[in-house]
Amino acid sequence: MKAPFSTDNLEHLARCPLCNKKYHFNQALILDQEENKATFHLSCDGCRTSTLVFVSAGNLGLMSVGMVTDLEKEEAANLFKNEAISADQVLEIHEYMKNFKGSAKDLI
Repeated sequence: MKAPFSTDNLEHLARCPLCNKKYHFNQALILDQEENKATFHLSCDGCRTSTLVFVSAGNLGLMSVGMVTDLEKEEAANLFKNEAISADQVLEIHEYMKNFKGSAKDLI
């Protein structure tokens, strides 16, 4: 079952965090959608700032969190297509970093 989110019923919720202009959700990109949550990429027509918005529905209504990003729509879409990082991968990196003796420059 898809989430009860459509761009029509979210239009009144979001404004650009930098210039306060209302977003036009007809230009929003839905990056991920599950039963009770969705992730959108929004671009402001006023100042051209991009934002990732995470919306979830719960017993108390809709809750949203947004963060400014430098990702274009296509870049965000590509990131969300990738497989999530596993717990084993996190532990592997942790072990590597714990024993790492070089500088931050060596990691690049």
